[in-house]
Amino acid sequence: MALGLPRPSRSLPWRAGVRRGLIALPALGLLIWTLVPLYWLVVTSVVNPEELLSRPAHLYPHAPHLRRYVALLQLRLLPPDGGLIAPGGDNRLPLEGWRNSLLVALAVVPLTLLLALPAAYALARLRFRYRVALLVGLLLTRAYPPIAVLIPFSILFSKLELVGTLPGLVIAHLTLTIPLVAWVMSGLLAALPATLERAARVDGLTRFQAMTRVVLPIARPGIAVCAVIAFLTTWNEFFFALILTAGSRAQTAPLNVSSGGPAAAVISLLPALVLALLSQRHIRSLNLVDPL
Repeated sequence: MALGLPRPSRSLPWRAGVRRGLIALPALGLLIWTLVPLYWLVVTSVVNPEELLSRPAHLYPHAPHLRRYVALLQLRLLPPDGGLIAPGGDNRLPLEGWRNSLLVALAVVPLTLLLALPAAYALARLRFRYRVALLVGLLLTRAYPPIAVLIPFSILFSKLELVGTLPGLVIAHLTLTIPLVAWVMSGLLAALPATLERAARVDGLTRFQAMTRVVLPIARPGIAVCAVIAFLTTWNEFFFALILTAGSRAQTAPLNVSSGGPAAAVISLLPALVLALLSQRHIRSLNLVDPL
C-alpha cells in the first residue's frame, strides 16, 4: 500500500452549486442594473407623455409609437389609412451632432493608432531611463479631472482659432485617446513572446520592420479593441465638446442629444452597441499584463 500519496479531492455537488450561485447572483444583479435604465430609455422614447406620467406606472408601453424617431430622422412614412406623415419640426441639431461625432471619430481613431502603437511598442520592448515614470505619467493623464485643463485649453485654442471647429476637437480628443491606447497596447505587447521578434531580427529585419511585419500582425485583436476604445471615447466625450464647440455648428452628439430627447439618446447608443458586439471575440482573446 502506497503511503504519503494525496487523496483525491471529492467536491460535494452542493458545494459546486453554491459556488455557481455565488457567481451567478452578482452577475445577474449587474445585468439588471445595466439593462433596466436602457429598457426604460427605450420605453420613454416610444410612449406619449400622458402614458409616461400615468399612475400606476406602465412597465411596458401600452400604445407605442415611432413619431419621435420619424421627426428626429426627418423621415416620411405612409400611415395605414393613406396619406403622408410629414416629418415634424425642423430640428437638425441631432443629425448634425451625429455627423460631427462620426467625422471626429474617423479622424481620431487612425491618428491615435498611428501615434500610440509605436509608443506602446517602445514602452513594452525597450528598457530606457525614466520608462516607469513615463508609464506612470500616461496613467495619471486618466486620473485628473478634465476641468483641471479647462483654462489652458481655452486660451490655447482661442489663440489658434480652433474653438468651434472639428480639427480643434480632434486635437483635444487625441490627448485622451493616445495615453489610454498607449497604456493598454503596451501591456498587450509586453505579453507577446519576444522569440518571434528575435528570429525576425536574426533574419535581417530592422526593429521597425520586425514591429510592423511580426509584432503588430500578431497583436491585431488588441489593435481592434483599442480602435473601438478610441472610437467610443471620442463618440461619448462631453466635456471638451462642451467647452470647445458649444453654440457652434461643430457641436457633437453628446451635446445635441438633449434637443432630440430620448429617441436621440437611443440612436446615439447604437454605434456603441454594435461595436461592443463586433469586438467581443477580440476582447475574449486578449492577454494583458502590467506594463510596469
